[in-house]
Amino acid sequence: MLNQIKSLNPNTLVYELDEFVTKDEIIMIDEGIQSTLSNFDEINLMICINIKRESLGALIKEFQVGLKYWNKINKIAYVADKKHWQTLVEIDNLFTKFKEKYFDVDDMDNAWKWLNK
Repeated sequence: MLNQIKSLNPNTLVYELDEFVTKDEIIMIDEGIQSTLSNFDEINLMICINIKRESLGALIKEFQVGLKYWNKINKIAYVADKKHWQTLVEIDNLFTKFKEKYFDVDDMDNAWKWLNK
């Protein structure tokens, strides 16, 4: 399930991914990015992760969205309470132009500070 959360900054989109992620939910994020980019040259994302699974279609669409906005995404902060996400984000960060960083749920303030630098 996808929930968009009100952001502290107009060029930062905040989403909460919960339980099972589908391709349609990633399309909704794509649409949010596209809409925000009509007012800004680049954007940041904060993704709060509490998922158990995601569909293959969602995984493929995530890859496509990353490529589509390769030069428009500045940073992505991933917030979760499971340490395995930290390793996955660090590996993913090796293959992206934009910066990605993992934060524990208790470290949300530092995630916002990092996004705003």
